[in-house]
This record gives sequence, structure tokens and C-alpha cells, in this order.
Amino acid sequence: MRHPKTVEALALGRALVHTTDDMLDRVDGIRARRPSPSGRVIPEVDGSGRLTDMYIAPGTIAAADPVGLASDIMAAIRESTDDALRQHKIAIQETVWPDIPKVPWIRRRR
Repeated sequence: MRHPKTVEALALGRALVHTTDDMLDRVDGIRARRPSPSGRVIPEVDGSGRLTDMYIAPGTIAAADPVGLASDIMAAIRESTDDALRQHKIAIQETVWPDIPKVPWIRRRR
């Protein structure tokens, strides 16, 4: 049989792990898709800021000048990355962490 303080500490640890897992699941589900200024390009960026996909409208590559197209793509990626990171920050800020009481048998990092 475990000591009641051990049982309590384990329960608090499990609550913290579950809360962290839920937050990370929300971050993993983030997908930001912001169109380019021309609307011809739509990149997809995940909650970690990685480019995961990109839609380029039919005829865009053939009709665009290379410098303008590159500029359009980069602007869309920047906008999508900013949006994904904003959503990531919100997911962290909205996380309600379990209340861990200050007790002498649970050491705290400084």
C-alpha cells in the first residue's frame, strides 16, 4: 500500500501530464492557411511553424514573372507562419494548468 502523500503526488503528476498532452494535441491540430496578396497561392503551416502544404492556382506559374511569384509565395508563407504561431500562443495561454499546492514533499525547481 502506498503512502497517501505518494498517491497524491502521483495523481497531481498524472493531471499535469494529461493537461500537457491536451495542450500539445491542440497545437498539433493547428493549420494556418493565409492567401498571398494576389490570392494565387495558399500555403499551409502547422502549429510548429512548418510548411506542410501549398496550393498554387492553375496557370499561376506559367503566367507569373518569377520574381513576382517568389515574392507572392514568401508573403503568403510569412502570413501563414505568423497566424500559426499566434494560434500556438493562444493554445498555450488558454491551457488551464492543474493547481499544485505548495507542500513540503513536492520539490520545486527554481
